[in-house]
Amino acid sequence: MADTAGAPLPTPLPSSVGISRISSSPSTRRIFSFGSNSLGQLGICHVEDVHTPTEVFPPCSPQMNVTTGGNHTFIFSRDSGIAHATGDNTFGQCCVASSITPSGNGSQSITTKFTPILPTSPTARWEAISSGWQFSIFVSSNKSVYSCGNGPRGELGLGPSITTARSLTQIPSFPPPDTTITQIASSVEHTLALLSNGQVYGWGNGRKGQLGILGNGEKYVWGPTKLQLDLPAAFEIAGITAGREFSAFISSDGEAHVIGSDKWGVIKSKPSTKVPEWKAFAAGWGAIYILTVEGKVLAWGRGTHGQLPPEDLPLLDKLAVGSEHAIGVGFDGKLYAWGWGEHGNCGTLNKEQGEVVRWKHEVPLDGIAEGDYKIEGIAAGCATSWVWTTASRDSTI
Repeated sequence: MADTAGAPLPTPLPSSVGISRISSSPSTRRIFSFGSNSLGQLGICHVEDVHTPTEVFPPCSPQMNVTTGGNHTFIFSRDSGIAHATGDNTFGQCCVASSITPSGNGSQSITTKFTPILPTSPTARWEAISSGWQFSIFVSSNKSVYSCGNGPRGELGLGPSITTARSLTQIPSFPPPDTTITQIASSVEHTLALLSNGQVYGWGNGRKGQLGILGNGEKYVWGPTKLQLDLPAAFEIAGITAGREFSAFISSDGEAHVIGSDKWGVIKSKPSTKVPEWKAFAAGWGAIYILTVEGKVLAWGRGTHGQLPPEDLPLLDKLAVGSEHAIGVGFDGKLYAWGWGEHGNCGTLNKEQGEVVRWKHEVPLDGIAEGDYKIEGIAAGCATSWVWTTASRDSTI
């Protein structure tokens, strides 16, 4: 492994300082996780799936974000400047100290509780994190970008000679001078970055066209490269998202553009008209979702396991999309889930619905009486779901 970072790399803190535990919290903000947990990705100090929202204890603060990879999770806030990681760390994708656990495929390195990852300098903060199957990308306030984990198809952005980085390693010469990263999105094997000048850069697996037009029969993009996108005239990108083998873009006036594999109809089934006043733009592994200001969810693509929203879904204020499921917060303040819920990521299953959840209201949130909290934010990952709340009397939302 080569270290190209221009600033001293943070020393991973020992896992004993991890901060997940199951007990009551004095804070008015609380966070809950549920779903797939075989590698500790829920941060609840064990490796069993859970079907009900279970409380974990990283620091909860305003502007909190949850980012998920294949089997690892990050929680961070721009206020604190520190990230916390849990889950599969076999290739260093969590960038923390972890334990070695025997498995059917040899051994894996995992952590089951959230452990801090310090910024790369005392004056820097983590501004954004995105994660793929076995890799992670960190955007720092010092205008540097770092990667870690496993990247056999260019996922690390560090060139063809570096396919594994077990500690944070700076991606050289990115972003370009006089630009900043305004949005970043990763899927299973590729990453997109929208820059302040409106250009989109990407790296990773591009063999299905998810990284635009590649020359000379190339399949993988080994470092951040300006994408050659055949966009409609006057199309100004306002939002980006990444699916398993496709990339999608949306303009400020709600026009969608999709590139890559059309296996699930994400290109041929996209809206023929613009979706003005959109509020959120997201993708799962095989479907794309738009949440409108009025609360409707427009989605297209793979729906074989209930991934597309049901027709009678209540109007939503918030939307989060995982690999093959989605969750939302209604204007009524309730939490809803739909899609492929085999690991409990859509809540407790019943015999009638099997693994597919058409939509349901999740109750309760691990010991909080309904009406005593408001949902401040949600996130969804690879068969995992996340909810953070604030006490009703202190809420400003």
